[in-house]
Amino acid sequence: MSDYAPEDAALLCAVGRLVCAWTMLEQSLEAKVAMMREAMGDVRTVGARTRPGMTKLMTELRTMVSMRDRRNAGALMEIADIERDMQRIDRFRSLIIGGFQQPAPGGFTCRDARNNQTHVSLEQLEAEIASLERVAQRLLAV
Repeated sequence: MSDYAPEDAALLCAVGRLVCAWTMLEQSLEAKVAMMREAMGDVRTVGARTRPGMTKLMTELRTMVSMRDRRNAGALMEIADIERDMQRIDRFRSLIIGGFQQPAPGGFTCRDARNNQTHVSLEQLEAEIASLERVAQRLLAV
């Protein structure tokens, strides 16, 4: 911890914001799925014993939307687009969480799954957080 300079505070804060934004997206999606289930007459809780992951939640959402909008494939196409964006953001999030190495000028270094060193700037991190927030808005509007 002593290697972190005061100017790294914004960077470390942004890493925390990325993690929190993803968790908030999962919780919002879980609430949306529960609300849709209730509206369709099913009152059981989603994932009664364990908290469902993003994949399970997206599968349930896709299933319920297809039942709700049998003749309108537009919502399913939007969900597919959102899923692609979420997968990209999740790969970035995994790089940050699993591969964070150390602060570097203008950002920090990470190592990906293949052990390649990557530089992530604060601007990249901020852009991914904004992208995640847009994805969340699009997803909850479906």
